[in-house]
Amino acid sequence: MNGSIVAVVAHPDDESLIAGGTLALAARAGAATGVVSLTRGECGPISEETPATRANLGEVREAELQAAARELGVGWAQCLHHPDGELPWVDHAAAADQLAALLAPHAPTVLLTFGADGLYWHPDHAAAREIAVLAIRRLGGRVDLYEAAWPTGLVAQLVAAAAERGLPVGLWGLEPEAFGSDRTPTVVIDVRRALSSKLAALRAHRTQVGADHLFAALPEDLAEHFLAFEPWAGPEHGALEELIGGG
Repeated sequence: MNGSIVAVVAHPDDESLIAGGTLALAARAGAATGVVSLTRGECGPISEETPATRANLGEVREAELQAAARELGVGWAQCLHHPDGELPWVDHAAAADQLAALLAPHAPTVLLTFGADGLYWHPDHAAAREIAVLAIRRLGGRVDLYEAAWPTGLVAQLVAAAAERGLPVGLWGLEPEAFGSDRTPTVVIDVRRALSSKLAALRAHRTQVGADHLFAALPEDLAEHFLAFEPWAGPEHGALEELIGGG
């Protein structure tokens, strides 16, 4: 299949959360796929189930990104080394130059990233989107941009359903009501065929998804009810659906 799809995110595990199913379906359809994380996530939490330390967390999370990419069937994945927690204040022009140079050999036709809301107003997520937009301008040619546009209230409903069953509901210390976008999706990808891969990829980020996390033991029926679709705001008749069509 002609075309390449790349997710540009702020931290390892972002790719599996917002785009795991979409990437997995594209890979199954024969599209070239990749992930770029602009940081190594070295300031993130560390679950008790891993031997990672604050000193080596960045290195460990780079390895977790590679493991998640294998679960999704993604062709390549790479972390850049911008400082975690400081993306809004890095030189965005220089970061976009670096990102564009990395992307150019892969000739992406679709780029997946966050919306301006950062999924839950995370400053690094919003900055990743800004850097991705600048990089697209540097690439030239047509690259269709799709931004994650999760429905408001979806995560809160999932957490409530899991809590009712006595399942873990941790979300990196975030309130479930924080998740969501006011953007209206223009493309909604049915990822039910790839849900097992998406969950496996999320769990490959062991430092971030410990035993107390919502995704650690999420049963299949709840995953299918709440995570069966990945919504994107972007071109209605762009290349994304074409790249996934044969998945």
